[in-house]
Amino acid sequence: MSVSKLAARVILGYVGLVESAAALTRHRERTRVYQAAAQRAAALGRQLVVIGDPDAGFHTRLMRAYGCGDVCVDLNGCAKCPVTRIADITDGPIADIADNSAVVFVSCVLEYVDDLEAALREIARIAGSPENAFIVNVQPWTLTATLYPGARWRGSVSAANGETSVDMQPVSLEEKLLLTGALGAALAAAFWPRP
Repeated sequence: MSVSKLAARVILGYVGLVESAAALTRHRERTRVYQAAAQRAAALGRQLVVIGDPDAGFHTRLMRAYGCGDVCVDLNGCAKCPVTRIADITDGPIADIADNSAVVFVSCVLEYVDDLEAALREIARIAGSPENAFIVNVQPWTLTATLYPGARWRGSVSAANGETSVDMQPVSLEEKLLLTGALGAALAAAFWPRP
């Protein structure tokens, strides 16, 4: 095996290991933050609204990280959640969820919305204050943040201490093409048959 082929395989193995570790970390973070949101909802006597189907992502289908809450809001609904609202959080008030009425848990959803500001407004409307919004993001440095189907934003949104901090940047087509090309070149270098 040539040095370039071996190097390409080592690089691809490293990338796979890093992405897997990031997915495991994200799974743990989702579970931890969901539990904190559920505890806050119980302490305040508010419903827990989960935005995004808990089983919609590739990894969450394999191993669920969080539950449905009292109400699950998703574009396509959630077959396993007992109470689901089919809605787009960027389209304004979600039916039957009043202003300042719930604790909101959002896991890896904001990266895929068309209108980030509208989504944040709806979360703020339902939660009433940043202390009632619990948000988990895809780590912005991962390939998943850029290449996962439908990814539009990369960064983080956090709500704490009475403030919401937003640091999200659009994911450009050029970035997607560049990363896809680099991965394709590495795969070709690693596994192209000898002449």
